[in-house]
Amino acid sequence: MPVRFFKKAENNLCFQFWNCVDLFYDMRICGRSLVRYVPSVFRDDKAGVGSTGSQSTHYVILKRIFSNVHLSSDDAFLDIGCGKGRVLAFLVSQKCPCPLYGVELNEAVGKEAEKWASRYKQISIIIGDAFLLDYNKFTVLSLARPFLPKTFYNCVDLLESTLTHPITLIYWYDQQSGNYLKNRSGWELQTTETVERINGIKISSAYLRYSIWTFDPQKKESSCIGPE
Repeated sequence: MPVRFFKKAENNLCFQFWNCVDLFYDMRICGRSLVRYVPSVFRDDKAGVGSTGSQSTHYVILKRIFSNVHLSSDDAFLDIGCGKGRVLAFLVSQKCPCPLYGVELNEAVGKEAEKWASRYKQISIIIGDAFLLDYNKFTVLSLARPFLPKTFYNCVDLLESTLTHPITLIYWYDQQSGNYLKNRSGWELQTTETVERINGIKISSAYLRYSIWTFDPQKKESSCIGPE
């Protein structure tokens, strides 16, 4: 019992600490807090379909993830299921040189992102269905587990069937369905890391993992060509 008590107390203290850090950066970058969790507008856990709720990723995790990603002025970045826009806030604070887009299905949440993002010309918020976008307009995609597994699989199928140029895909909190990309034609894992603590402070009550992939449609096409 004492061990469980102290673990729970540590988790609560760390959770509050990181939320305070996030609030500081939110106010500096956005002029408002992006901490609040918002439930999904469509989620069916039994069927494994739909979207997850809007829960902003800690800035310290985003710094860790994007230290492995190079964004240039030739890129176009899209956060799929951007929620209130924490990923976009982090990137604009890092003086990212490329246009930044976010798509969000939940209109109320997307409106929150629009309000603060209007001060930054390089950020565009799209309120609507991510499955209706033309992904050939983007070169780097980010997903912070916006979909339940079957919907994620459908998203991957959409990318594979429509993309005409290579893309980079950043998948945070990928334990649930990230392995789906392993050994798929055209996909290549660039890096992956499991995170529990940063600077000695717990970031989560459980190990969390991110992975960064590239997809090249030409490699997928060539792998489908059999011997003559």
